[in-house]
Amino acid sequence: MTQPTITDLAAALDDAGRIDVVLGAAWDAFDVVGRLADALAFDEDSDEMQAMLVGIKCAEGRRLLPPPEHGRPLETGTPGPGRGGLEPYAALLRHTDAALRRLASTPERTNGAEQLVLVAAHAATAADLLMTVRQDGVRDS
Repeated sequence: MTQPTITDLAAALDDAGRIDVVLGAAWDAFDVVGRLADALAFDEDSDEMQAMLVGIKCAEGRRLLPPPEHGRPLETGTPGPGRGGLEPYAALLRHTDAALRRLASTPERTNGAEQLVLVAAHAATAADLLMTVRQDGVRDS
């Protein structure tokens, strides 16, 4: 995923006036990072089990959200090397967590607040797990 895509998703996550935009951006964030995690599971410099756990958390979060209206997947791009290359994706998931928690606290979302908090927790967990997929330096064999 390119930096403009991350920036676009971050801006959409902050669009508090349009709930559908925030939910769509959260779905896209889970989708992009989930597909990235799938690719990382086959990367020799990654911990495949941790990558799979990230993918599972992203799939669980995405499953609880309505799909975005645009109906087309965003590109994942290629992350930079080491843990630092994954940080923009983890930051996007942390931003998703914060946006969903903000949305859950609004009066309009009283009925769905519990589900939004659960989805937000999936984003936070996926962000933490993503940062354990790669270790900087040499891996043990």
